[in-house]
This record gives sequence, C-alpha cells and structure tokens, in this order.
Amino acid sequence: MSEEVKSSQSPQEPKGPEEPQYGPTYYAPVELPMPRLPRPPFWMVAIALIGVVATWLPLAIISRARVSSTADPRIQLMQDMGIQPKFREQETNWLFEDDRAIRPRIPGTVAYGPLENDDNYYHGFVRQNDGTGKWTIVFANSLPGRLLEARNDRDRLTKMTARLRRGQERFNIYCYVCHGYDGSGHGPVNQRALELKATDTDPAHPIGVNWTPAAQLTSDTIRAEPDGKIFNTITNGIRTMPSYGSQIPVDDRWAIVAYVRALQLSQGGAPQSILSQTQRDALEGK
Repeated sequence: MSEEVKSSQSPQEPKGPEEPQYGPTYYAPVELPMPRLPRPPFWMVAIALIGVVATWLPLAIISRARVSSTADPRIQLMQDMGIQPKFREQETNWLFEDDRAIRPRIPGTVAYGPLENDDNYYHGFVRQNDGTGKWTIVFANSLPGRLLEARNDRDRLTKMTARLRRGQERFNIYCYVCHGYDGSGHGPVNQRALELKATDTDPAHPIGVNWTPAAQLTSDTIRAEPDGKIFNTITNGIRTMPSYGSQIPVDDRWAIVAYVRALQLSQGGAPQSILSQTQRDALEGK
C-alpha cells in the first residue's frame, strides 16, 4: 500500500537558479526642446504698442481734468433734456397769430388752489394807490396778524417760541450754507467761492469766478429792512441768491424772518421801528 502511494506521487523536478526580483522601473526625465514661434513682423509689433499707449490716453485726460479748470461748458455726450428747444420770456413764436410765445390768460379761467387774497401774508407787501393812478409798494413792518393771533400773552409767547425754533431749523437748512449759522455771511459756500476767486490769478487759464459775497444779516442795512422785504427776498431771491418760494412754505418763510430778527437781537439789537413790542418781548424771552 505504501508503495502504491509512493508511486502515485510524481517525482519533484529539479529547481533551477532563482530569477532576480526587480522593483518598479524609473526613467530619467528628458527635456525636449520647446518649439519657438517665429518673430512677428514689425507692423504687428507697432500696432500692438500703439494700442497699449492709446489705452493710457483716457487716464491722462481724466487726470489733467481733475487738476485744471476752464470757463468753457463741459462736454455733454448725452444731451437728454439739458439742451432742448424752448421759448424764453418775450420771445417770438410764429405759431400763434399775435407772434407771442407768452400766451394770455384764457377768459373765464378759475385759479386752482387756495385764494391768496392776503398780500401781506403771501407776498410781504401791499399795493397802495395814491389816488392819481400811481401804485406804490409798502412792505410789512411786522409779522402778519394771522401769525400773532393768540388767546392771551402766554399763548402768544408759546407760539412765537415754536415759530422761532422752526425758523432756526429752516434757516440752518436753507440759509446757513451761504450766510453761516450766525448770519455773518461766512457760510461754507461763500468761503469756498472766495477761495476760488483768490486763486483765480492765472490770466492764461482763468476760472471765471464771479461771486457776490453773501449778505451779513446782522448789518445795519438788513436791520433797517422791513420784515416784508426780507420775506420777499426769501421768496423771489435777489442778485445771485436764488428764489426759495417753491421750496419753503409761507409759514416757514415768516419763521425764518423771525429767526433773523432774533439773530440781530443777539448781536447788537434791532431798531425799535422794525419790531413790534410783541416781537421784542417774545424774542427776548419775556
């Protein structure tokens, strides 16, 4: 039995020499020459350089515009409504039979809005006829009566105090920029205009600053003006001062007038002929 088992087993083959075991193969990098583009022609190089330099021109123009000034109007590429055909006052318009651009009132037209029949309140003056057909304008010497109505002196003082505070608030919004907080005429706009005018010394490149200094509201000239004239100046403007009638309501304009009188009282007083006793007592806090 043992012999059969031995015979069934195949004889082992003789082992030859062992094969060497190799690890991963590494190859040294080989630097291949990069292909070189041919040199572009001269005209192509010149166009590229001109294009690069041309991109600097807007920056140079903008930089120069920031440090230079001119009296010529600015260049406006998009006109929009900046320049448009229109008719000015007293111009001719051939469209109408009378050749006038300003059209007369249509007969029977009714005014829209409240009836402004109180000239003292809405305009600061009244028109008077001396009987010979000559009309004269008389400015109001005090605030309108409707602003002074009160049940008693205490109520009048309360209303005047509130009006002065409102006038100070409106003054600091609309008037301060030119006249200053104290009414001396040294507001930031006035100071900047005077600085530009002082630097306008180059005749070759004039800035063209024509500035009328803001009025000193505490001067004797303004002190002598009636309340109605100051109100009318706020409404319609004067010289280089624009009109504020469309921005400031009537009550607020009168409040500014009252505050201007308060500034005058705080800096030397006001003529007795200008303010009524009620105004003086209210402004002095009595």
